[in-house]
Amino acid sequence: MSTPVLPGPARAVLLLHRRALLLFGAFVALSAAGLVALRFAGAAAARSSGPCGSHGTGLPPCSALPLPSYFDYSANLGSAAGAIAWLPLVVAFYAGAQLFGAELERGTAGLSWTQSVTPARWLAAKLALPAALLTAGLAVLSLLYRWARGAGPRNLIGDEWHHTDVFVALGPSVLAYGLLALATGALTGLLLRRALPAGTLALGVTGLVWLLFDGLRDRLWPTAEIVWRQSRGELGRSDWSMEHGLVTPAGERVQQCVTPQSASPPGCRPGTGIREWYAVYHPPSHFWPIQLIETGIVLALAAAAAYAAFRVLRRRHA
Repeated sequence: MSTPVLPGPARAVLLLHRRALLLFGAFVALSAAGLVALRFAGAAAARSSGPCGSHGTGLPPCSALPLPSYFDYSANLGSAAGAIAWLPLVVAFYAGAQLFGAELERGTAGLSWTQSVTPARWLAAKLALPAALLTAGLAVLSLLYRWARGAGPRNLIGDEWHHTDVFVALGPSVLAYGLLALATGALTGLLLRRALPAGTLALGVTGLVWLLFDGLRDRLWPTAEIVWRQSRGELGRSDWSMEHGLVTPAGERVQQCVTPQSASPPGCRPGTGIREWYAVYHPPSHFWPIQLIETGIVLALAAAAAYAAFRVLRRRHA
């Protein structure tokens, strides 16, 4: 007799949630195919758009090129980033509502526990197998998105590395958010034991963490600073500006006056001998430090939620 590839609890998870797993697999496959096509569309758009650049390079701005392929590629790339970045929120709702909440509400989890499967093994299987499949799927999509993004024109509007959806979709933080969604769904399902409330709460908690980091991301790594005279040294489109302004002869900094070519920028005081401007910003080289710090914190939150789920399970079903 051949030995089963998967242990009993893992096989039960596959059988019970096979439709959702097939749907997720189909989503990953179709999205992967779309990203491959987007790679070739980006290469075509880059060839047809010709050289372009940001302000001060002497080249026409990329956003001003009236080329359908350019704008189609830009719109599709933005949609791909949004779909990947927001997918963990869908996972959170499903994990809370169906993967855990519905089984506890219907009593099918208790039935499994009477068939030589301990509650701890049941929870471990419900977490481990979906976590493996989710991590693999999100990793494929993130890598393909990065690959597709690298083929197109540079300086696309809304495609800066620090844009929320782009930042999450580009790196391992999307994997961390997926695991956080799964662990949060387990915890809310065990606490509430009802499908809809558990799914809604898991969605809300995961979304709150997502939004919290969106507001705090610029503080995860020390910023850089630049001071320049006249128009030399201005920030590029790929730089993430936190603060900018002018420096008075007395050394005072006045914000919102970063455009020296303007005769009287908003908030500036003309005729005061201003010759220097400053900016506090994150250059593109800060992407990976910020990405890895955010990923580590979110993974720690996911581990804490999973640990809390096991504690709740042990307290209620010791």
